[in-house]
Amino acid sequence: FQDISIPLEFKFKENYKNLNNINDKIEMIFNNYDKEYYKFNSYLNKIFNESELNSAFMLGVNLQNNRKLTKSYNYSSDGNDIFRIASMTKVITTVAALQQVESGLIGINEPLNNIVPELADVPCINKEGSMTRSNADITMKHLITHTAGFGYFFTSDELENYLGKAPFGKDLIQHQMSLRLFEPGESFRYGTNIDWLGKAVETLSGKNLEQYFRDHITGPLGMDSTWFIPPEHLKHRIVNYYHKDKDTYTVAGERIPKKSNFFSGGGGLLSSPNDYLKFLTCLVNGGKNEDFLMLQEQTVRSMFEDQLEKNIDIKFPKMSFNHQWIGKGNFISDLEGCRWGYGWALETRKNDYLRPKGAAFWAGLYNSYFTIDPLNQVIVLYFSQFFPFNDKSVSYTHLRAHETVLDLVCRLLLE
Repeated sequence: FQDISIPLEFKFKENYKNLNNINDKIEMIFNNYDKEYYKFNSYLNKIFNESELNSAFMLGVNLQNNRKLTKSYNYSSDGNDIFRIASMTKVITTVAALQQVESGLIGINEPLNNIVPELADVPCINKEGSMTRSNADITMKHLITHTAGFGYFFTSDELENYLGKAPFGKDLIQHQMSLRLFEPGESFRYGTNIDWLGKAVETLSGKNLEQYFRDHITGPLGMDSTWFIPPEHLKHRIVNYYHKDKDTYTVAGERIPKKSNFFSGGGGLLSSPNDYLKFLTCLVNGGKNEDFLMLQEQTVRSMFEDQLEKNIDIKFPKMSFNHQWIGKGNFISDLEGCRWGYGWALETRKNDYLRPKGAAFWAGLYNSYFTIDPLNQVIVLYFSQFFPFNDKSVSYTHLRAHETVLDLVCRLLLE
Protein backbone atom coordinates (compact mmCIF):
# COMPACT_ATOMS: atom_id res chain seq x y z
CA PHE A 1 0.00 0.00 0.00
CA GLN A 2 2.38 2.62 -1.29
CA ASP A 3 0.10 5.44 -2.44
CA ILE A 4 -1.11 6.62 0.96
CA SER A 5 -2.70 9.73 -0.56
CA ILE A 6 -5.50 7.48 -1.82
CA PRO A 7 -8.03 6.45 0.85
CA LEU A 8 -8.01 2.78 1.71
CA GLU A 9 -11.40 2.04 0.17
CA PHE A 10 -10.43 3.77 -3.09
CA LYS A 11 -8.19 0.88 -4.05
CA PHE A 12 -11.29 -1.04 -5.07
CA LYS A 13 -13.67 1.83 -5.63
CA GLU A 14 -15.60 0.26 -8.49
CA ASN A 15 -16.78 -2.63 -6.32
CA TYR A 16 -16.84 -0.65 -3.11
CA LYS A 17 -19.21 2.05 -4.32
CA ASN A 18 -21.80 -0.54 -5.33
CA LEU A 19 -22.13 -1.81 -1.77
CA ASN A 20 -24.90 -0.16 0.23
CA ASN A 21 -24.27 -1.87 3.55
CA ILE A 22 -21.37 -0.29 5.45
CA ASN A 23 -20.58 -3.61 7.11
CA ASP A 24 -20.14 -5.15 3.66
CA LYS A 25 -17.72 -2.36 2.87
CA ILE A 26 -15.73 -3.07 6.00
CA GLU A 27 -15.66 -6.76 5.13
CA MET A 28 -14.39 -5.93 1.65
CA ILE A 29 -11.57 -3.86 3.09
CA PHE A 30 -10.37 -6.57 5.39
CA ASN A 31 -10.87 -9.39 2.90
CA ASN A 32 -8.79 -7.60 0.30
CA TYR A 33 -5.90 -6.87 2.61
CA ASP A 34 -4.05 -8.78 5.25
CA LYS A 35 -6.14 -8.40 8.39
CA GLU A 36 -3.17 -8.20 10.70
CA TYR A 37 -1.44 -5.56 8.59
CA TYR A 38 -4.47 -3.33 8.51
CA LYS A 39 -5.27 -3.43 12.16
CA PHE A 40 -5.66 0.07 13.48
CA ASN A 41 -2.21 0.35 15.04
CA SER A 42 -0.10 -1.23 12.36
CA TYR A 43 -1.77 0.71 9.57
CA LEU A 44 -1.25 4.14 11.11
CA ASN A 45 2.19 3.24 12.44
CA LYS A 46 3.35 2.31 8.97
CA ILE A 47 2.08 5.54 7.45
CA PHE A 48 3.66 7.65 10.17
CA ASN A 49 7.00 5.87 10.01
CA GLU A 50 7.17 6.26 6.24
CA SER A 51 6.18 9.92 6.36
CA GLU A 52 8.17 13.07 7.11
CA LEU A 53 6.03 13.86 10.15
CA ASN A 54 7.92 14.66 13.35
CA SER A 55 4.92 14.23 15.67
CA ALA A 56 1.15 13.83 15.71
CA PHE A 57 -1.74 13.14 18.08
CA MET A 58 -4.97 11.54 16.91
CA LEU A 59 -8.24 10.94 18.66
CA GLY A 60 -11.53 9.39 17.63
CA VAL A 61 -14.70 9.02 19.67
CA ASN A 62 -17.98 7.23 19.11
CA LEU A 63 -20.40 9.00 21.44
CA GLN A 64 -23.04 6.32 20.93
CA ASN A 65 -21.01 3.92 23.04
CA ASN A 66 -18.51 6.36 24.60
CA ARG A 67 -15.54 4.47 23.19
CA LYS A 68 -12.40 6.47 22.43
CA LEU A 69 -9.32 5.63 20.40
CA THR A 70 -6.09 7.62 20.52
CA LYS A 71 -2.72 7.44 18.78
CA SER A 72 0.26 9.55 19.78
CA TYR A 73 3.60 10.01 18.06
CA ASN A 74 6.16 11.96 20.10
CA TYR A 75 3.47 13.69 22.15
CA SER A 76 2.03 12.72 25.52
CA SER A 77 -0.46 9.90 25.17
CA ASP A 78 -2.98 11.41 27.62
CA GLY A 79 -4.29 14.12 25.27
CA ASN A 80 -3.32 16.91 27.64
CA ASP A 81 -0.54 18.56 25.63
CA ILE A 82 -1.44 22.11 24.68
CA PHE A 83 -1.37 23.12 21.01
CA ARG A 84 -1.86 26.32 19.05
CA ILE A 85 -5.18 25.53 17.40
CA ALA A 86 -5.26 28.59 15.09
CA SER A 87 -8.48 28.60 13.02
CA MET A 88 -10.07 25.90 15.14
CA THR A 89 -10.66 28.94 17.38
CA LYS A 90 -13.22 30.22 14.89
CA VAL A 91 -16.07 27.90 15.80
CA ILE A 92 -15.67 28.75 19.50
CA THR A 93 -15.91 32.46 18.67
CA THR A 94 -18.92 31.67 16.49
CA VAL A 95 -20.63 29.97 19.42
CA ALA A 96 -19.94 33.06 21.54
CA ALA A 97 -21.55 35.23 18.86
CA LEU A 98 -24.59 32.96 18.64
CA GLN A 99 -24.94 33.27 22.41
CA GLN A 100 -25.29 37.04 21.92
CA VAL A 101 -28.08 36.39 19.42
CA GLU A 102 -29.84 33.97 21.78
CA SER A 103 -29.63 36.47 24.62
CA GLY A 104 -31.44 39.06 22.50
CA LEU A 105 -28.54 41.54 22.43
CA ILE A 106 -28.50 41.51 18.61
CA GLY A 107 -30.17 39.76 15.70
CA ILE A 108 -28.22 37.54 13.34
CA ASN A 109 -29.07 39.90 10.45
CA GLU A 110 -28.93 43.13 12.44
CA PRO A 111 -26.29 45.69 11.36
CA LEU A 112 -23.18 45.95 13.52
CA ASN A 113 -22.08 49.30 12.10
CA ASN A 114 -23.23 51.35 15.08
CA ILE A 115 -22.36 48.71 17.67
CA VAL A 116 -18.78 48.30 16.45
CA PRO A 117 -18.14 51.65 14.73
CA GLU A 118 -14.50 50.82 13.88
CA LEU A 119 -15.85 47.97 11.75
CA ALA A 120 -17.86 50.44 9.66
CA ASP A 121 -14.75 52.61 9.25
CA VAL A 122 -12.78 49.90 7.43
CA PRO A 123 -12.32 50.93 3.77
CA CYS A 124 -13.42 48.67 0.93
CA ILE A 125 -12.00 48.08 -2.54
CA ASN A 126 -14.65 49.19 -5.03
CA LYS A 127 -15.31 47.89 -8.55
CA GLU A 128 -12.77 50.35 -9.97
CA GLY A 129 -10.07 49.05 -7.66
CA SER A 130 -9.96 52.09 -5.40
CA MET A 131 -10.09 52.07 -1.61
CA THR A 132 -13.24 53.83 -0.47
CA ARG A 133 -15.50 54.09 2.56
CA SER A 134 -18.64 51.97 2.32
CA ASN A 135 -21.92 52.59 4.09
CA ALA A 136 -23.16 49.04 3.53
CA ASP A 137 -24.43 47.21 6.60
CA ILE A 138 -22.32 44.38 8.01
CA THR A 139 -24.16 41.79 10.07
CA MET A 140 -23.27 38.95 12.40
CA LYS A 141 -24.20 36.51 9.66
CA HIS A 142 -21.87 38.19 7.16
CA LEU A 143 -18.97 37.79 9.58
CA ILE A 144 -19.79 34.21 10.62
CA THR A 145 -20.11 33.05 7.00
CA HIS A 146 -17.03 34.91 5.69
CA THR A 147 -19.14 37.03 3.36
CA ALA A 148 -18.36 40.42 4.95
CA GLY A 149 -15.40 41.01 2.62
CA PHE A 150 -12.38 40.43 4.86
CA GLY A 151 -9.53 38.19 3.71
CA TYR A 152 -6.10 36.92 4.65
CA PHE A 153 -2.87 37.52 2.79
CA PHE A 154 -2.93 33.87 1.73
CA THR A 155 -6.48 34.17 0.33
CA SER A 156 -6.09 37.51 -1.40
CA ASP A 157 -3.43 39.01 -3.65
CA GLU A 158 -5.28 42.33 -3.42
CA LEU A 159 -4.99 42.48 0.35
CA GLU A 160 -1.23 42.08 0.35
CA ASN A 161 -0.83 44.42 -2.62
CA TYR A 162 -2.86 47.22 -1.03
CA LEU A 163 -1.68 46.88 2.56
CA GLY A 164 1.90 45.69 2.21
CA LYS A 165 3.75 44.25 5.16
CA ALA A 166 2.51 45.02 8.65
CA PRO A 167 4.20 48.10 10.15
CA PHE A 168 6.71 47.39 12.90
CA GLY A 169 4.94 46.69 16.17
CA LYS A 170 1.52 46.06 14.59
CA ASP A 171 -0.07 42.64 14.98
CA LEU A 172 -0.26 40.85 11.63
CA ILE A 173 -3.88 39.79 12.10
CA GLN A 174 -4.96 43.31 13.02
CA HIS A 175 -3.12 44.57 9.94
CA GLN A 176 -5.14 42.19 7.74
CA MET A 177 -8.37 43.38 9.41
CA SER A 178 -7.90 46.88 8.04
CA LEU A 179 -9.29 46.42 4.51
CA ARG A 180 -12.33 44.77 2.93
CA LEU A 181 -12.19 43.25 -0.54
CA PHE A 182 -15.86 43.53 -1.52
CA GLU A 183 -19.22 44.65 -0.21
CA PRO A 184 -20.97 42.40 2.35
CA GLY A 185 -22.94 39.54 0.88
CA GLU A 186 -21.26 39.61 -2.54
CA SER A 187 -18.95 36.63 -2.19
CA PHE A 188 -17.13 34.23 0.16
CA ARG A 189 -13.58 35.01 1.24
CA TYR A 190 -11.91 33.23 4.09
CA GLY A 191 -10.27 35.81 6.31
CA THR A 192 -10.34 37.98 9.41
CA ASN A 193 -14.14 38.06 9.53
CA ILE A 194 -14.13 36.04 12.76
CA ASP A 195 -11.61 38.39 14.37
CA TRP A 196 -14.14 41.16 13.82
CA LEU A 197 -16.82 38.83 15.15
CA GLY A 198 -14.74 38.47 18.32
CA LYS A 199 -14.62 42.24 18.67
CA ALA A 200 -18.41 42.34 18.33
CA VAL A 201 -18.72 39.77 21.13
CA GLU A 202 -16.41 41.85 23.33
CA THR A 203 -18.47 45.00 22.71
CA LEU A 204 -21.83 43.33 23.27
CA SER A 205 -20.75 41.41 26.37
CA GLY A 206 -18.52 44.06 27.94
CA LYS A 207 -15.76 41.43 28.40
CA ASN A 208 -12.61 40.60 26.50
CA LEU A 209 -12.70 37.25 24.71
CA GLU A 210 -10.46 35.53 27.22
CA GLN A 211 -12.81 36.34 30.06
CA TYR A 212 -15.96 35.77 28.01
CA PHE A 213 -14.86 32.29 26.96
CA ARG A 214 -13.94 31.40 30.56
CA ASP A 215 -17.33 32.59 31.83
CA HIS A 216 -19.60 31.21 29.12
CA ILE A 217 -17.88 28.40 27.21
CA THR A 218 -14.52 26.99 28.28
CA GLY A 219 -15.05 27.43 32.02
CA PRO A 220 -18.45 25.71 32.28
CA LEU A 221 -17.23 22.91 29.98
CA GLY A 222 -14.17 22.28 32.12
CA MET A 223 -11.84 23.24 29.27
CA ASP A 224 -9.16 24.32 31.72
CA SER A 225 -6.33 24.01 29.19
CA THR A 226 -7.90 26.40 26.67
CA TRP A 227 -6.67 29.98 26.77
CA PHE A 228 -5.35 32.81 24.64
CA ILE A 229 -2.68 33.36 27.28
CA PRO A 230 -2.35 30.17 29.35
CA PRO A 231 -1.68 30.66 33.07
CA GLU A 232 1.73 29.91 34.50
CA HIS A 233 0.89 26.44 35.79
CA LEU A 234 0.01 25.23 32.27
CA LYS A 235 2.97 26.60 30.35
CA HIS A 236 5.09 23.46 30.69
CA ARG A 237 2.46 21.57 28.66
CA ILE A 238 2.61 23.88 25.62
CA VAL A 239 4.34 22.14 22.72
CA ASN A 240 6.72 23.75 20.24
CA TYR A 241 5.58 24.71 16.76
CA TYR A 242 7.79 24.36 13.71
CA HIS A 243 8.47 25.43 10.16
CA LYS A 244 8.90 22.44 7.87
CA ASP A 245 11.25 22.53 4.87
CA LYS A 246 11.24 19.16 3.13
CA ASP A 247 12.10 16.79 5.99
CA THR A 248 13.71 19.42 8.24
CA TYR A 249 11.81 20.96 11.14
CA THR A 250 12.94 24.26 12.66
CA VAL A 251 11.34 25.81 15.74
CA ALA A 252 9.27 28.66 14.28
CA GLY A 253 8.84 30.92 17.28
CA GLU A 254 8.65 31.24 21.02
CA ARG A 255 6.82 28.35 22.64
CA ILE A 256 5.07 30.54 25.23
CA PRO A 257 2.74 33.18 23.70
CA LYS A 258 3.37 36.78 24.68
CA LYS A 259 0.78 38.72 26.63
CA SER A 260 -1.44 40.92 24.51
CA ASN A 261 -4.56 43.04 24.78
CA PHE A 262 -5.74 41.69 21.42
CA PHE A 263 -7.50 38.33 21.49
CA SER A 264 -7.80 36.88 18.01
CA GLY A 265 -11.22 35.27 17.72
CA GLY A 266 -10.13 33.91 14.36
CA GLY A 267 -7.09 32.01 15.50
CA GLY A 268 -5.55 32.91 18.84
CA LEU A 269 -6.45 30.05 21.17
CA LEU A 270 -4.30 27.29 22.58
CA SER A 271 -6.04 24.10 23.63
CA SER A 272 -5.56 20.40 24.30
CA PRO A 273 -7.15 17.49 22.40
CA ASN A 274 -9.15 16.54 25.51
CA ASP A 275 -10.46 20.09 25.89
CA TYR A 276 -11.45 20.46 22.27
CA LEU A 277 -13.21 17.12 22.44
CA LYS A 278 -15.35 18.47 25.31
CA PHE A 279 -16.39 21.41 23.15
CA LEU A 280 -17.30 19.33 20.10
CA THR A 281 -19.07 16.75 22.27
CA CYS A 282 -21.30 19.48 23.69
CA LEU A 283 -22.30 20.45 20.14
CA VAL A 284 -23.04 16.85 19.15
CA ASN A 285 -25.24 16.69 22.26
CA GLY A 286 -27.31 19.62 21.04
CA GLY A 287 -25.49 22.32 23.00
CA LYS A 288 -25.85 20.67 26.40
CA ASN A 289 -23.34 19.31 28.87
CA GLU A 290 -25.00 18.01 32.02
CA ASP A 291 -26.57 21.11 33.62
CA PHE A 292 -24.78 23.59 31.35
CA LEU A 293 -26.64 24.87 28.28
CA MET A 294 -24.12 26.39 25.89
CA LEU A 295 -26.60 26.89 23.04
CA GLN A 296 -30.21 26.05 22.33
CA GLU A 297 -30.61 22.86 20.30
CA GLN A 298 -32.25 24.77 17.45
CA THR A 299 -29.25 27.09 17.25
CA VAL A 300 -26.87 24.12 17.14
CA ARG A 301 -28.90 22.61 14.31
CA SER A 302 -28.45 25.85 12.36
CA MET A 303 -24.68 25.44 12.64
CA PHE A 304 -25.00 22.25 10.57
CA GLU A 305 -27.17 23.92 7.91
CA ASP A 306 -25.95 25.66 4.76
CA GLN A 307 -25.91 29.38 5.55
CA LEU A 308 -24.60 30.67 2.22
CA GLU A 309 -26.73 32.16 -0.52
CA LYS A 310 -27.10 29.71 -3.40
CA ASN A 311 -25.06 31.92 -5.75
CA ILE A 312 -22.07 31.96 -3.37
CA ASP A 313 -19.56 29.11 -3.25
CA ILE A 314 -16.61 28.34 -0.98
CA LYS A 315 -13.60 29.30 -3.05
CA PHE A 316 -9.94 29.77 -2.29
CA PRO A 317 -8.01 31.76 -4.92
CA LYS A 318 -5.27 29.88 -6.76
CA MET A 319 -2.67 32.08 -5.10
CA SER A 320 -3.36 30.23 -1.86
CA PHE A 321 -1.29 27.34 -3.19
CA ASN A 322 1.73 29.57 -3.73
CA HIS A 323 1.78 31.32 -0.36
CA GLN A 324 4.53 30.47 2.12
CA TRP A 325 1.95 29.61 4.79
CA ILE A 326 0.12 27.10 2.59
CA GLY A 327 1.31 23.80 1.11
CA LYS A 328 0.18 22.09 -2.05
CA GLY A 329 -1.92 19.35 -0.49
CA ASN A 330 -5.56 18.52 -1.10
CA PHE A 331 -7.38 20.17 1.81
CA ILE A 332 -8.29 23.30 -0.16
CA SER A 333 -9.15 21.48 -3.38
CA ASP A 334 -11.26 19.01 -1.37
CA LEU A 335 -13.53 21.93 -0.40
CA GLU A 336 -14.98 22.04 -3.90
CA GLY A 337 -18.70 21.42 -3.63
CA CYS A 338 -18.79 21.86 0.15
CA ARG A 339 -20.83 24.55 1.88
CA TRP A 340 -20.49 26.74 4.97
CA GLY A 341 -22.60 26.60 8.11
CA TYR A 342 -22.07 28.61 11.27
CA GLY A 343 -18.41 28.17 12.20
CA TRP A 344 -17.22 25.44 9.83
CA ALA A 345 -17.38 23.81 6.43
CA LEU A 346 -20.11 21.27 5.69
CA GLU A 347 -19.77 18.08 3.68
CA THR A 348 -22.74 18.18 1.32
CA ARG A 349 -21.54 15.59 -1.16
CA LYS A 350 -22.44 11.95 -0.86
CA ASN A 351 -18.99 10.39 -0.86
CA ASP A 352 -18.01 6.77 -1.07
CA TYR A 353 -15.40 7.34 1.62
CA LEU A 354 -14.46 9.51 4.58
CA ARG A 355 -16.77 12.26 5.74
CA PRO A 356 -20.45 11.38 5.47
CA LYS A 357 -22.87 13.91 4.12
CA GLY A 358 -23.82 16.37 6.86
CA ALA A 359 -20.48 16.23 8.68
CA ALA A 360 -18.81 19.49 9.73
CA PHE A 361 -15.06 19.99 9.58
CA TRP A 362 -12.27 22.52 9.66
CA ALA A 363 -8.60 22.95 10.52
CA GLY A 364 -5.88 25.18 11.95
CA LEU A 365 -2.82 26.73 10.32
CA TYR A 366 -0.40 24.50 12.24
CA ASN A 367 -1.96 21.37 10.72
CA SER A 368 -4.62 20.48 13.23
CA TYR A 369 -7.96 19.19 11.98
CA PHE A 370 -11.37 18.09 13.20
CA THR A 371 -14.43 16.34 11.79
CA ILE A 372 -17.73 16.12 13.63
CA ASP A 373 -20.43 13.76 12.36
CA PRO A 374 -23.68 14.57 14.20
CA LEU A 375 -25.70 11.76 12.66
CA ASN A 376 -23.35 8.92 13.64
CA GLN A 377 -22.08 10.86 16.69
CA VAL A 378 -18.46 10.42 15.70
CA ILE A 379 -15.72 12.99 16.36
CA VAL A 380 -12.27 12.83 14.80
CA LEU A 381 -9.38 15.07 15.96
CA TYR A 382 -5.85 15.37 14.63
CA PHE A 383 -3.06 17.55 16.00
CA SER A 384 0.37 18.32 14.62
CA GLN A 385 2.21 21.60 15.07
CA PHE A 386 4.02 22.97 12.05
CA PHE A 387 3.51 25.01 8.93
CA PRO A 388 3.06 25.37 5.99
CA PHE A 389 -0.52 24.25 6.41
CA ASN A 390 -1.84 21.53 4.12
CA ASP A 391 1.64 20.18 3.47
CA LYS A 392 1.32 17.81 0.54
CA SER A 393 3.82 15.24 1.67
CA VAL A 394 2.62 14.52 5.19
CA SER A 395 -0.03 16.23 7.25
CA TYR A 396 -3.18 16.08 5.16
CA THR A 397 -2.30 12.66 3.78
CA HIS A 398 -1.81 11.34 7.30
CA LEU A 399 -5.02 13.01 8.44
CA ARG A 400 -7.02 11.32 5.67
CA ALA A 401 -5.60 7.92 6.54
CA HIS A 402 -6.28 8.60 10.22
CA GLU A 403 -9.77 9.90 9.47
CA THR A 404 -10.59 6.85 7.36
CA VAL A 405 -9.48 4.34 9.96
CA LEU A 406 -10.79 6.14 13.02
CA ASP A 407 -14.16 6.93 11.51
CA LEU A 408 -14.68 3.33 10.45
CA VAL A 409 -13.35 1.89 13.68
CA CYS A 410 -15.26 4.28 15.93
CA ARG A 411 -18.49 3.98 14.00
CA LEU A 412 -18.42 0.27 13.35
CA LEU A 413 -15.80 -1.92 14.96
CA LEU A 414 -16.52 -0.58 18.45
CA GLU A 415 -20.26 -1.06 18.26
